[in-house]
Amino acid sequence: MKSRYTLSAAIIAAAVAIPTTEANAAVVTKTYSITATNFEAGAPTDPVTGIFTFTFDDAALLTPPSAAGLTLNGFNVAYAGPALFSFTKGSDMLIVGNNIGFGSFTVSPATPGFGFAMLGVSSTPTISNLTYSANGKLWHSSNVTVTAVQAVPEPATWALMMLGFGGVGYAMRRKPKVGARIRFV
Repeated sequence: MKSRYTLSAAIIAAAVAIPTTEANAAVVTKTYSITATNFEAGAPTDPVTGIFTFTFDDAALLTPPSAAGLTLNGFNVAYAGPALFSFTKGSDMLIVGNNIGFGSFTVSPATPGFGFAMLGVSSTPTISNLTYSANGKLWHSSNVTVTAVQAVPEPATWALMMLGFGGVGYAMRRKPKVGARIRFV
């Protein structure tokens, strides 16, 4: 009879011991899908679409311009050099582009590039304009849609969840012997 309780205790101990990245609550990762439309007549790319993911320390007041922590997927405009981002916690503003500074971005008609500023990162994000350069000109959108992309749970989260389901299943299948007394501690 004690072996069952020992097994239950081992399952609980294993579940607590599995490390997760959720433990460091100051690090935040967000993923958004973006679609920019209604560029000036003659724009070579309309709509501009893509997905971007950025990771930042929520405890920091300012994340200086950096390529580390930013991933762009499927952006359909050309840009030279690495894409960068900067996050300012006080104004809840994210700047993304290939030539950014503190609170601003620059796009040159001579170099392929893009940039945008997203406000309301921690609540309802909005982007009022996306600018990109192509064919020696700057192209500005008048409509940008931002959609949060749901994160996929990490393997450690899945492992912990499966362990929990297994523990519940084990507890439900275990039946007391006929005539045995059940004691609640």
